[in-house]
Amino acid sequence: MLETIEDKRIRLVKTAYVTYFHVDFAKERKFLLDFGFEIAKETDETIYFKGYGTEPYCYLSQKSRSGQTEFGGAAYVVADRKELERAGRLPGATSIQKLDAPGGGEIVSLRDPEGHQVHLVYGQIEEPSPVQPPIPLEKLVANYEDEKPRLGKFQRFAPGPAPVHRWGHYGVTYSEGQYQTMFDWYTQNLTLTPSDIVYKDKTPVTCFFHIDCKERYTDHHSFFFKRAPPRKKCSVAHAAFEVHDFDIQQLGHDYLTAQGYELCWGVGRHVLGSQVFDYWFDPSKFILEHYADGDLVNKDTPVDHVQASPEALAVWGPPVPEVF
Repeated sequence: MLETIEDKRIRLVKTAYVTYFHVDFAKERKFLLDFGFEIAKETDETIYFKGYGTEPYCYLSQKSRSGQTEFGGAAYVVADRKELERAGRLPGATSIQKLDAPGGGEIVSLRDPEGHQVHLVYGQIEEPSPVQPPIPLEKLVANYEDEKPRLGKFQRFAPGPAPVHRWGHYGVTYSEGQYQTMFDWYTQNLTLTPSDIVYKDKTPVTCFFHIDCKERYTDHHSFFFKRAPPRKKCSVAHAAFEVHDFDIQQLGHDYLTAQGYELCWGVGRHVLGSQVFDYWFDPSKFILEHYADGDLVNKDTPVDHVQASPEALAVWGPPVPEVF
């Protein structure tokens, strides 16, 4: 009889929130509201932004005290409190601390080999959002060339921001020669497993990871890392937030354009993950993404090995910008 090998990794359940520090706090507040968030709680130096999902918040904006814009890390929900206790015993981990935020709960914070913060939370109270999106969100019935079920009913939409549902994924950069060190840290300490590995020539340079939920399907990627450009310090690559569908996404795109914000890349359709994407620079020059219609994977989904090229980034959309 074969023995079951114990999985000693910290069991993740799903994504929770991202944290950013901003110098121009007021300007960022306006952008995030225009991006489609609602405010869950606000003080003079901290704003908890939420989507219309069950998470108590999914974006934590804090006023910078250092005079520098900074990424403050990303948080995952863990399976139970024992996972927090185990996480607290990892090298460099904080002790378990009370999470003084909407939804409550507890938190342990880690740092990866490049210094990026990874937060693990448990015990948050989740409930359906009392805030209803200002744009009606309906699952549309589409008419195709050979099947037209939408009879006498019209597609009509109201302009405005694309309401954010939840935070879906993020990525960070690493320095030259640190790929394997980063790979080992994330896959040996947390239940993150590769979905796609991207190579430049024969060398892996980017990896997309999903939360390992065994048979249960989960997002194609909740995390990725890629090599930092030469002479650039390691930082966040982007954070992505799910919206209802392509139409809502395009309405949000038009609204952000009308407000004069800086487009990064979009709208287009990714190859890896299949999401319809729309990337924007916020006032602090961080990149935030609206996405819709992403792939789901489980333990039986083969890991894809892809050669780096513009063609590997998008099925359709505008030309790939230099930042990518």
